[in-house]
Amino acid sequence: MNGKIFKFSFLLIVICMLIFQWGCTEKYEPVPSKFSASEETSCTHCHLNAALLEEVADPLPPDEGESGEG
Repeated sequence: MNGKIFKFSFLLIVICMLIFQWGCTEKYEPVPSKFSASEETSCTHCHLNAALLEEVADPLPPDEGESGEG
C-alpha cells in the first residue's frame, strides 16, 4: 500500500511541475540580453583586443641577466 501511495505522489508531483513549467514558458518569453561580448563596453573587448592591449600596455623592463631562484 505504501508503495502505491509513494508512486502516485511522485507521479502527481512530476505532472504538477511540468504543468507549471509549461505555463511559465508561455507567459514569460526570455528577454534578449542588452549586452553582447562583442560590444566595446564589455570586459572581453578590452581583454581580448590585441591592438588596444599594445596601445595601453606598459613595456617590460629589459632583462638584467640571469635571475631566479638558485
